[in-house]
Amino acid sequence: MGTLVGQGRCLTCPIRPQSLFGCLEEKELKLIEDFQTRIIKFEEGDTIYTEGERLGLIYTLRSGHVKLTKFNSEGNAQIVRLVKPGDLFGYEKLIADASYMHTAEALEEIELCQLSVDNLNKLRGESSAVNQAITERALMQVMRTEEHLTQVGLLKSKARLAWFLLDWVGNSDEPVAMPLSRRELGQYLGLTVETISRHFAEWKRQSIVAEKQGTLQILERDTLNEVVTSE
Repeated sequence: MGTLVGQGRCLTCPIRPQSLFGCLEEKELKLIEDFQTRIIKFEEGDTIYTEGERLGLIYTLRSGHVKLTKFNSEGNAQIVRLVKPGDLFGYEKLIADASYMHTAEALEEIELCQLSVDNLNKLRGESSAVNQAITERALMQVMRTEEHLTQVGLLKSKARLAWFLLDWVGNSDEPVAMPLSRRELGQYLGLTVETISRHFAEWKRQSIVAEKQGTLQILERDTLNEVVTSE
């Protein structure tokens, strides 16, 4: 269930520029605060919601990372999305009043903002900016999903992993958090643990990437880019 750590303060929230509400004016942000958004903490491995539940809640991630997973009838898992700080998730209820389509699980200690769908729908009725922001977020996620499916479908294993690492790290030259295990990377990229471990071992021997205490650092960005483009 998570632990309540406070009430959301949209006006002073450090991730507001990255969040759904980054485009809103002060008067609209005060309306959200009146809805008493809650800040909830979850520990690594905690389940936020499960596929098929109908909780009537929507979430914005404040810190950490979350994986969204689907399971087949045999219990095999496929990670379909990785949620980063500022991302909105659980919005199936918002768009179609549907049950959750995935199971959401914390990859590490996280904090999130929790808002009821009923309250957000009230705000949508009062603010065209909120409606536009929700539409843009949903469209952005469709584009991300399409990019992921394209790369997973077209790239061979080595290029697929290189593409993911470059995308995950972004422009940072410093170590960044990597909360995904080899197994979880495989569930996201459609690769075996053995294949991922082999590529990592090769790149670490060649000082292309470095791993330390749950972080990943790309040391030779051009080399990984060449791996992607060569396939």
